[in-house]
Amino acid sequence: MSTSSVSNLTPRGLRYARILGYLVFLAAFFLPAVRESGGKDTFRGSFCAWITLINTFNRDVWHSKDCLAILSGWINPLMLLFVASLFSRRLRVFRRMVAILVALFILGTWVYFYLASMVPLIGHVLWIAGILLILAGEVPGKRQPSVQ
Repeated sequence: MSTSSVSNLTPRGLRYARILGYLVFLAAFFLPAVRESGGKDTFRGSFCAWITLINTFNRDVWHSKDCLAILSGWINPLMLLFVASLFSRRLRVFRRMVAILVALFILGTWVYFYLASMVPLIGHVLWIAGILLILAGEVPGKRQPSVQ
């Protein structure tokens, strides 16, 4: 396989990974995402997303460990911004900044799970997997020299 054909496959593979990421990301909203440690009740991804976004406007939440949960709720709107910015090459720097924020907010989510004794379930795992598949194209790689 020539070098030029390998470089042509990379964007196609990235496109397929992103499409798979969108599907996995969306499916995660309908699955159980978390439960309290030792508890039986589970919370779907859509419920978690809604509660965390609504509580953004609650001042008391910002003065507790629950602020980490609020930040996790902003991952979804950031992902919408990221996907919208894919339509322009000029927005690459912006897109990478959004990707970094999403990664930091994911870490904050896991810290919150630890502090609040929450157990991530399949919905959360798929949500993260979908995000990673969507963001994978922003990982800077080596530029291959063009073969002419």
